[in-house]
Amino acid sequence: MPATTTRPPAEPRYRGLFPSWDGARPLGWYFAEQMLEARAESDFPTNAAGHDEDVNLYMIALLRAWVDRDSVAGILPGVDPLVQPLPRTWSRRRRAEHWRRQADHRLLALGLFDRGDLARRRKVGYRFTAAEMHARDVTVMVRGYATAATLVADRPDLRGLATVWRKLADHGPDYVHVLQTLARRRFGLGARLGDDELERLLASA
Repeated sequence: MPATTTRPPAEPRYRGLFPSWDGARPLGWYFAEQMLEARAESDFPTNAAGHDEDVNLYMIALLRAWVDRDSVAGILPGVDPLVQPLPRTWSRRRRAEHWRRQADHRLLALGLFDRGDLARRRKVGYRFTAAEMHARDVTVMVRGYATAATLVADRPDLRGLATVWRKLADHGPDYVHVLQTLARRRFGLGARLGDDELERLLASA
């Protein structure tokens, strides 16, 4: 019988994503998996209103930034745009960055914690109803993304980001809903114990 040589199976071309295939995955990979699952479970799945995988990547990056900074409020306190106008000496790019950060703050705060501004002491502002406060925060978020997109629309190096911001402006409440689904069904944020679970915990204690 002729001698034969066997070659080891070819390694997957995507193995380079991780230092060790059996080791821990990067945090961004975890957020990507959870985001895709949340979108599938939500009422606004990926590409439901046109191509928006780029928005998924943007929101995944926001979540990673939130973990790195250890606070959504660290992105930027959300009260600034309603207090005073921006300096006229600021460039268009700097103004766009300001409005983008304002909108990012509200997107994550509304989606993960059901309040539009984590720097505000009260969840519902004085003389507002909860519905009015929510609508106001969503409006500031949507207009923040729209303003940022408009300010840099003619910049070739920022055209991709401007496209993402425009999508977030056009479907802001839908993306908030996606993050709410992620927070509740995937991360367990805002979960509440039912009477049965509470009784079992008390009995075991």
